[in-house]
Amino acid sequence: MPRLLLLLTAAVLLTGCASSPYGVGRFGTVVVDAGHGGIDRGARGQYSTMEKQLALDTAKRVERGLRSRGFRVIMTRGGDYFVPLPQRAAVANRQWNAVFVSVHYNYAPRSAPYGTETYYYNAKSYPLAANIQRELSRFSNSRGVKRARFHVLRNNTKPAALVECGFLTSPNEARKIRSSGYRQRIADAIVRGIANSSR
Repeated sequence: MPRLLLLLTAAVLLTGCASSPYGVGRFGTVVVDAGHGGIDRGARGQYSTMEKQLALDTAKRVERGLRSRGFRVIMTRGGDYFVPLPQRAAVANRQWNAVFVSVHYNYAPRSAPYGTETYYYNAKSYPLAANIQRELSRFSNSRGVKRARFHVLRNNTKPAALVECGFLTSPNEARKIRSSGYRQRIADAIVRGIANSSR
């Protein structure tokens, strides 16, 4: 593992997310990926909520927020249809001067886990993930920034992050997530984290 990645991973383990703002460099395009879709429902939790619907709703809110800040936004899906994982990463890989953010909601076999967490794969993606998680941690239980080999992260040539916006299997958190106002709060935090990364 490269020395820089070792240092960043150590920072994650010690703090959960970085303590000071920094970025991935200037970028003008954001590829927003609403997780799952179509035949892939994703997680299903309390109150019969389906991840694919909530992810799309939140991703569209992120899209609007980014556009209002002057970013060019490309959605990997704009409706309830299935997009294979390789195609999602490929959308970002075709872009110049871009980052990739995938929006999801979480699941656990027990109802106890709750909170938000953001994943990255390589060192160049860590600042993006850390900035997003920092903003989410202002109002949610932060489960930290974590490294993972998710397909859309490890096959991405751009800085890429995957955001788990809360647990649908937690009764209290699922109740919040059902609220459009709370989903807007999540989207606004993701937008701030992305914007803070363009520096």
